[in-house]
Amino acid sequence: QVSLKDFRIGYAPDSWESLLNFFRSKAIEPKVLEKAGLVIPNDKGGYYDRFRNRAIFPIMDLRARVLGFGARVLDSSLPKYINSPETVIYSKGRNLYGLNFSKDHIKKEKFALIVEGYLDFIIPYQAGVKNIIATLGTALTTDQIKLLKRYTNTVIMVYDPDAAGEMASLRNLDLFISEDVNVYIAELTEGLDPDSYIRKFGAEDFLKRVKSAKNVFEYKLDKLKAKFDIRSTNGKTSIV
Repeated sequence: QVSLKDFRIGYAPDSWESLLNFFRSKAIEPKVLEKAGLVIPNDKGGYYDRFRNRAIFPIMDLRARVLGFGARVLDSSLPKYINSPETVIYSKGRNLYGLNFSKDHIKKEKFALIVEGYLDFIIPYQAGVKNIIATLGTALTTDQIKLLKRYTNTVIMVYDPDAAGEMASLRNLDLFISEDVNVYIAELTEGLDPDSYIRKFGAEDFLKRVKSAKNVFEYKLDKLKAKFDIRSTNGKTSIV
């Protein structure tokens, strides 16, 4: 209940024109809704709702103004998430989910935890881990890092323990280094993301994992040693 109120989480009904009809009653034109990324034109000259039968997560700026939305399925259908498209006021490469809630906590703790999804932010935050933000997609951008640098120069990445998360971490590491940010990587038990890890083991255990985060060199070396044979000359060359 706290999450619903604080994070303004909502629901898009299982309807093609629910939002359209609501705004029609407010005399707001579909063209305006299209520009806001809320409706999509169809091939008959009309429109339909972008978000249907999904939990809705508003994406806010530092002043808690809503810029766009993330929408998660309530069953096992794909895609799991649909996000607002780039609009005049929303650019996913220039915003970080939850920073409006966590910026003061990040400044106080002197480091930020970076997770991937909306619930990976909300569940830890609700459990007391408040110096945390989530990316709006797996690949961080220079603009997002510069935004975060207003509050800290140290980050710990806590990405999903799968191949995609691992590759995202490796790609992002060099970006942080180029921006003179101290970066560490915390690894969770295989198969658990921050949301499910805290649900299963609690915030205290989660923070223990965070405290055992590896620095960039250790993390990269561990991954490369798992990929290449360090005992052979070719393997050593590949690692280097």
